[in-house]
Amino acid sequence: MASFKLKFRPSTTNKEGTLYFQVIHRRNTRTVYTDYHIRPDEWNEKTSSVRITGTPERQAELRMVVSKVRWDCIQITSLITEKELAMVEYTADDIVSAFKLLPPCQTWFSFIHGMVAKKLRVGRLGTAKTYRDALASFSRFRDGEDVTIDALDAETMNLYEAWLKGRGLKRNSSSCYLRTLRTLYRKAVEAGLTTDRNIFRHVFTGFAKTAKRAIPLGSLRAIRQLRLPGDSAIAFARDMFMLSVYLQGISFVDLAYLKKDDIRNGQLHYSRKKTGQELTVGWEPAMQDIVDSYAHLTKDSPYLLPIITKTDGTERRQYERMEHKVNYYLKKIGTMVGLQAPLTTYTGRHTWASTMRDMGTSLSVISKGLGHESLKTTQIYLSSIDMEGVVKANRKMIGKILRE
Repeated sequence: MASFKLKFRPSTTNKEGTLYFQVIHRRNTRTVYTDYHIRPDEWNEKTSSVRITGTPERQAELRMVVSKVRWDCIQITSLITEKELAMVEYTADDIVSAFKLLPPCQTWFSFIHGMVAKKLRVGRLGTAKTYRDALASFSRFRDGEDVTIDALDAETMNLYEAWLKGRGLKRNSSSCYLRTLRTLYRKAVEAGLTTDRNIFRHVFTGFAKTAKRAIPLGSLRAIRQLRLPGDSAIAFARDMFMLSVYLQGISFVDLAYLKKDDIRNGQLHYSRKKTGQELTVGWEPAMQDIVDSYAHLTKDSPYLLPIITKTDGTERRQYERMEHKVNYYLKKIGTMVGLQAPLTTYTGRHTWASTMRDMGTSLSVISKGLGHESLKTTQIYLSSIDMEGVVKANRKMIGKILRE
């Protein structure tokens, strides 16, 4: 059976030397040089291993080298084991050749960057942002120190979860980051970059119950009737919130991307950014009133509302900035009408659903109106619901809000 050793070759010019593997089989020795370079004082000849020493920055670099060497050792061992189990004749050259054909050890950060680029290429901007946010958070936790994918373990994820908690993140926010990293880890496993060692088994990746986000009908009326300065940012925030409720709890991202030609024959047709599902909403006078209030700002724009004002490739950034601004003013509005919990763009979605439920609207109609195609408990009803039922129920709810 073949064997191998890690060796160090010093530089002849007093620079960093090179680590290499020596593969031995039937008294034949072959050499495989790596791209890993260390100084002579960082090599332990007795144990044939890298010494972690020097400044904190250098120690981080050396730990990365150790991780990559560990990965290479696993790969060479696997190649030898594969040959032995196949009971075929092989040489040291065969092992070396097979090893050189393997992709280089990939780090966790570089892998995620690659996944972000892939999502951007196919237009999945939201998913790309989610991946970027998770990477930024994990990078801060590691003080910017990258790690090989194979070096990730359950203890690291436990420490990361504790770090998130220490920074004041709520359980669901922490879970969101961890779920994203778990998704990326599984993709790395599928790509053969590591083996699945269930490293997320001790951290929470579920959905914790949260306080009710919906607000009562009386608060909706109070928000609509607030006397706010015309053409002000706070009035715009109020109007976008009310419009989101009128439009069956439409999410802010979908609201931002609505176009003028989405309204046809008295109905609004759009596809959810999150799922791609097509939804239809009856177009009511209360909706048109809000749109008309801002028509002077969208004269030369294909978009229905002045959330995205330029079509120059920065649409996603424009929507995100506006959502942040709207949420800022919604919190002020919530305080003005006496709400205890923060008012956000997402509150409208919960409010539409709970108001419809309180009005006696069937769960299946609410589900269809929200576009919740993934709700298994309501899926069996979705195909039998006439769209007219949703339109009538929504019109009834808007009437209740507008009633003085």
